[in-house]
Amino acid sequence: QQQQQQQQQQQEYQESTEDSVLLLHDAGKCKPCIHAHRKKGCDNGDACQFCHEKHRAPAPRPAMVIRNLLKQMVAKAMADGNFEVVQSWAKRNPKHSAYLERLLTQYTEYLMLMQSGR
Repeated sequence: QQQQQQQQQQQEYQESTEDSVLLLHDAGKCKPCIHAHRKKGCDNGDACQFCHEKHRAPAPRPAMVIRNLLKQMVAKAMADGNFEVVQSWAKRNPKHSAYLERLLTQYTEYLMLMQSGR
């Protein structure tokens, strides 16, 4: 009977884990399992804490020349206080929008740290 209770608890845990992973996936906040879509698959199966759903491949990182140009543009816009300019660049150029958004986040966090005196 104790073994049966343990099995039931384990099954309930697995179901709740699957539900929470699916909720995170639907919200775009899940962490993909790197083993799920390999030939062998994931050793943890349904008990895996990572998402086994299909994900789009991440956008490739821009070339170094482009990254350096974007960094300079973002630094100048941030120094001038033009956050909107960077966001409009990201909208006009979807190919680099994810990179621009990351840069904007990094510069914003940096400015907040500098203002707090750390």
